[in-house]
Amino acid sequence: MPSISSTGVGSGLDVNSIVTGLMSAEKRPLTLLQTRAAVDQAELSAFGTLQSQISSLADVASTLSTASNWNPMQASSSDSTSVSATATSAAAAGTHSVEVQQLAQSQVLASGYFGSSASVVGTGTLVLDVGTTTAGSLTPRSGSTPVSISIDAAHQTLGGIRDAINAAGAGVTASIVNGAAGSRLVLRAASGADSSIRLTATDADSNNTDATGLSALAWDPAAPAGAGANLTQTQAAQDAKFSIDGVALTGATNSPSTALDGVTLTLSRVTSAPVQVGLSVQTMAVTKNVNDFVNAWNSINTLLRAQTKADPTGTSSGPLQGDFSAGSVLSGLRSMLLGTVSGVSGVNSLSAAGIALQQDGSLKVDSAKLGKLTSQPAQLAALFGQAQSGSDLSSRGFAVRFKAWADGLTGTTGVLTNRVASIQRDVKDNQNRQDNEQNRLDKVEAALRGQYQRLDTQMSTLNAQLARMKSALGLT
Repeated sequence: MPSISSTGVGSGLDVNSIVTGLMSAEKRPLTLLQTRAAVDQAELSAFGTLQSQISSLADVASTLSTASNWNPMQASSSDSTSVSATATSAAAAGTHSVEVQQLAQSQVLASGYFGSSASVVGTGTLVLDVGTTTAGSLTPRSGSTPVSISIDAAHQTLGGIRDAINAAGAGVTASIVNGAAGSRLVLRAASGADSSIRLTATDADSNNTDATGLSALAWDPAAPAGAGANLTQTQAAQDAKFSIDGVALTGATNSPSTALDGVTLTLSRVTSAPVQVGLSVQTMAVTKNVNDFVNAWNSINTLLRAQTKADPTGTSSGPLQGDFSAGSVLSGLRSMLLGTVSGVSGVNSLSAAGIALQQDGSLKVDSAKLGKLTSQPAQLAALFGQAQSGSDLSSRGFAVRFKAWADGLTGTTGVLTNRVASIQRDVKDNQNRQDNEQNRLDKVEAALRGQYQRLDTQMSTLNAQLARMKSALGLT
């Protein structure tokens, strides 16, 4: 904008007021563009919020279209210090009697005493087999392969051998236990009867069965002590023994996960009486599913009602009032609540599930009606999550319908996506027109100011000449 010059000096002409008055009329096109820009920005903000809430509804619908999310199971135990459990949606509701006769445990072997972890043991090769020990003899596990562990000069200490065994990944954990009498290498296998170990030494001193050198770490349950059985077994490998509803079972761990479908048991101690493990539907989680859907719906309904509100006075109309895209979203949203899900017996409509449409377009949950269904989640799973059968759109569950509807609106070619892109183009075009209009106004104002400043100068000159003439004629 041109700078304001000192005007009216000597002439009394108020150039600033004249130019300001003339420019106010010239600025009307720019003012209209700025008003339109404010409207566009309000629409963009409203559509942005709408897209976000529709995406939230799509997320909820995606969750509810998955059957397992309608069958959240919980497990309880009459004695959780002995037997506890966790359950997935694959579990079936019911009560089971569990007894524990024996816990699974790992075989633990310990070496003799050494001065410290830095004590040299020897070099050579250790070969580790895993299997089941029966009657003092180890039978290798089916499909297992012996693991050869090279003990070179860099690993010949007790600590080095520990590190070499752990690095071999043979399923055996080596550690060093330090006490007043010295340090011992301790080997712990995985739990279960088929995880017993045999450790054969090929000693650099050429004597593989004595108790010196690397052979001091040999362990063969079939060999006598000091001749291939030089470690001490401090704990024998064994399976867990337990029963479920009177059916005897065994397992390599104390966390059997296949004995009951969808249930993982944790066996903590031998029982003296049966422990009752109960499996039931988490009814609060089922109710939450429905409430999440209703809340997501109501958020969109409230937003659209406010954004498309019509005010006869025109002072508080919503930014999307009269917008075709917003109106179609609202009508489409409500139309999907109607009807039933074909192929679903029993509860096949939202109203039957206790979800009722109110006069203001919101949804309300009838807790009593819904409460009767929370213990029968399969019906709700079908109502919301049933997949489309062939070309029959009515066979889709309500969550499947809403997910497809939301994706169609907010996808790359969706109605809302296209509408937002259109408004963004308008905003950009409007800004370009404002910039051009401002440049024009700057030039017009500069021209007007130049014109009136010249007039002011001329009038000042004429006034001075007139004053001199009056003075010469003695008229002053």
